[in-house]
Amino acid sequence: MMMLKMNYRCGKIFLIILTILLTTVCCNPKYQRFFVNTKAINFVDATKHGFRIVLLDSFLETYLAPIQIPTLFLSAIPLKSDEKPAIKVVYPDNIREDKQVSISDLQERQWYYICIEWENFNRHNESTGTDCRTLRTLDRFGKNAETSISDVEIIDISSSTMQFRIRSLVDFHIRVTVSLRDGSGSLPPAQTFIFGEPVDLDVNFSNLKPDAEYGKLCILEEPLTTGYTTMGRLIADMNIEKCYFSKLRTKDYELSTLDMEASPYKRVSSSSSNISQIYSLNILIIFVTILFIR
Repeated sequence: MMMLKMNYRCGKIFLIILTILLTTVCCNPKYQRFFVNTKAINFVDATKHGFRIVLLDSFLETYLAPIQIPTLFLSAIPLKSDEKPAIKVVYPDNIREDKQVSISDLQERQWYYICIEWENFNRHNESTGTDCRTLRTLDRFGKNAETSISDVEIIDISSSTMQFRIRSLVDFHIRVTVSLRDGSGSLPPAQTFIFGEPVDLDVNFSNLKPDAEYGKLCILEEPLTTGYTTMGRLIADMNIEKCYFSKLRTKDYELSTLDMEASPYKRVSSSSSNISQIYSLNILIIFVTILFIR
């Protein structure tokens, strides 16, 4: 009888302990650390030696609340390999009022990979995220630049070809991909160039259909710089894309043929006209000479 009572008490104690453990596991959420994929940057003002970054209101309200103990990390990674990165850590006591952060002491007219990173905490989790842009500081005249391409020129368009010249002014390694986009028919393959200094690119799309629309000329710029942000993230997906012209169209085959034939015809006509003028001038000189002899 005593043994039964003891077994009953042990079983009861075991059930109580098991209930407490299950309650603890189920009701107390596990501490988690997760990445937030959201935008933080509203817009950026470039200066000669830095950037002023204005943050989105929605980002400030959601991720920089005082109760979350937030921290901001600002990285300016130069695309030129021999330059040093700039780092700034901000504890956003006043950011919620100013809605902006800035970084300075950068080089004039240089390209940078600008990253805003953040982390915050509460009782049950830690969230972190990043928002980055590829930007250039102003030059000595106060001029900004959205792309490293300084000039795009149409050299010639015929019934079967399109020729362009693209000027890029860079002092870092970059991959540039040039393509025709949004045309009405099949498009030619894109052309890719890799270089690390100022260059003029001659781009030629051939074997095109006559009198066909090929849309616009688009240029994708991908800097090949590597590095890490303040929080140790490998910089990636750096690119700038911009399109030029619109409704690019090859010439009609017959009109293109007439244009090609017109040039030699004009040269022959011009040559014949010059010969006639010289012949008339010689006759006039002979006539005047005969008059003086008499």
